[in-house]
Amino acid sequence: MSEPWKLYLTKRNLSVLFFVVVLTCVMIREANSGKQNFAQQKKTIVLDPGHGGHDQGAKGPEGILEKTTTLNFSHLLAKKLGGKYSVYLTRTDDYGIDFSARTAVANHFEADLFLSIHTGGSFLHQTSGMSLYYHKSVSGTTLTLKTEPSQTADENNSQILWVNIQNRHQKNSQLLAELIQHHIKQIKVVKSEIQGVPAMVLEGADMPAILLEIGYITNPSEEKSLRDINVLTNIAEGIEKGINDFFEKVR
Repeated sequence: MSEPWKLYLTKRNLSVLFFVVVLTCVMIREANSGKQNFAQQKKTIVLDPGHGGHDQGAKGPEGILEKTTTLNFSHLLAKKLGGKYSVYLTRTDDYGIDFSARTAVANHFEADLFLSIHTGGSFLHQTSGMSLYYHKSVSGTTLTLKTEPSQTADENNSQILWVNIQNRHQKNSQLLAELIQHHIKQIKVVKSEIQGVPAMVLEGADMPAILLEIGYITNPSEEKSLRDINVLTNIAEGIEKGINDFFEKVR
């Protein structure tokens, strides 16, 4: 064979090899891109176990603490939701955390939903049932903040707007509460109510957010139920189904 023909074959082989390498890289990149897009479609939920540390919350007749019950239930609910959603907790152990820090966690992770978990407490030990709250500002009042000497008027206005950021999610927050309530009623026959209240723990969240009281820990019967894994699992299933419905309706 002449040297020019050898050179032609060598160049041709290199060209084919280069084409194969490029095609393989493109296929790998598209496959990875598909995986990333799938991951990006996974909704993010932040669960907020109420109280913690020195703040014990309500206390049951047998000494069960709200802070312990909310943490245990949040871990259970996180496992229930974890297969379908990305779930984060504002606290994972027995320590305190400020209201603003709780919603800051949700905002940091750009959560699609924020659920603050609590139990009810009352001096009337027969008070029972579940309560679901969405944030609703008090009509006719304006929340103002003191301006520091170093702050400009624009900076102060921005703070005021941020404090009221939850107001724009009020409709969807109420819808979330209604859907969860519907499924809890189907799974566990229990009295429940939905209310709009000026809840401080919700006001800084820039996504639909609700506060749930999963039962009255001060009621002897419900205190016992809140220690029953079967009861807690039923409640968690109701919440999960309500969340699933919510994302079906609100895309």
